[in-house]
Amino acid sequence: MSTHHLRASAAIAAGLLLAVAGSSNAQLPNASPAATGLSGAYIARARGYDAVAWNPANLGLPGNPAFSLGMFALSGTSGLDPISLNDFAPYSDKVLPASKREEWLQKVTSNGGEDGTMDGGVTELAMSFGRLAFQVGTSMGASTKLTPDAFEAMMFGNVGRTGVLRTLSLGGSTARVGAFSTGALSYGLGIGDSKTSHMALGVTAKYVVGHFVAMAQDAGSQVGTSAITLNMPSVYSRPDSSANVGSGVGVDLGFAYTAQKLSFGAAVQNVMNSFAWDQSKLYANKGTGLFDASHDTTDFGDQPYASAPAALRQMVTDDKFKPVVAAGLAYAVNSITTFSADARSQIGDGIVVGPKNQVGGGLEFRGIPILPLRVGASYLTGGWGVSGGVGLKILGYELGIGAALRTVNGGKQPAITVNAINIR
Repeated sequence: MSTHHLRASAAIAAGLLLAVAGSSNAQLPNASPAATGLSGAYIARARGYDAVAWNPANLGLPGNPAFSLGMFALSGTSGLDPISLNDFAPYSDKVLPASKREEWLQKVTSNGGEDGTMDGGVTELAMSFGRLAFQVGTSMGASTKLTPDAFEAMMFGNVGRTGVLRTLSLGGSTARVGAFSTGALSYGLGIGDSKTSHMALGVTAKYVVGHFVAMAQDAGSQVGTSAITLNMPSVYSRPDSSANVGSGVGVDLGFAYTAQKLSFGAAVQNVMNSFAWDQSKLYANKGTGLFDASHDTTDFGDQPYASAPAALRQMVTDDKFKPVVAAGLAYAVNSITTFSADARSQIGDGIVVGPKNQVGGGLEFRGIPILPLRVGASYLTGGWGVSGGVGLKILGYELGIGAALRTVNGGKQPAITVNAINIR
């Protein structure tokens, strides 16, 4: 059976899947447009409630605000690589030429597959009172990967590329999605002051609640010469299950130092974190089907979680928050210009908290006091990024926006952060 005529519907379905795929940017969502505009170079600069997500030790330094309040800060990023949504856009209402599909397939093959990323977060409430601060935020993210054969089937069917019927294996394609909320309380304590320098330590205690999770891993689906065989088992929490399908506690530690124009900060997030999904509230699905010229058969019913393949259950067990080590500095070039730089790395595999490795730097210019401007650049796992942002400061209120564009394995990943209420 030729699947050439399925190409359009398959492309639409795959495009929708990839459009909502990605990885969670952080356990606590970023509530700072300034941090986004500076390409994440914020470990040494975060003050007030921002210190909860970045470095709690900054709460113990001089210059930390006596009070700060933030509400309804939104952040998110998404993208496809190596073939991005920008690549698809010119052909939204046109026939995609075979030469272009072949070019894309070669890129996907070289990359080992087509990856999709998306994450989003909202900080419902964040507040600080001197050395004490807290933040409550919700994050959602997902990830998916299409193997080169799966991408070829999406682009050509099983005969369109060569004109000869052949079997395409989709085994190895994956998808996962999850959402959780975190409540965090931070405290910073000064430990060494002199006339020219100050040091502080900080700690953050977190409680995490998982709202939903779903994971799927293809176990041998095929687009064959006479039939399509689907075999993609999955595990998931039911939409009608309890809002709490996972929980745990975690601890972050931070250090901060400032001397005249120079500031330095270091933090270890998730020094310990006990978060785990509650497997008693999860279900399994065989995800099997056979589609040929004579009949279709499927099995997508709920099954006990224990019936899921061992590899898939291990993915759930391994879905934990791993330590992230970060360090950064800030230097006041003059009274209106500050340079900052950060480096961070996640240790081990688990719930991904942004790029696994990232080095970034940024510059903030306050020549117009009510209109601070920020620019930044970064090197990260698989690529690089540029960023920018602006704030509107009136008395103690600032309305800010920060945006970034990352290029990862040739694909584009835009990101944005905005805040509705920011008082300090």
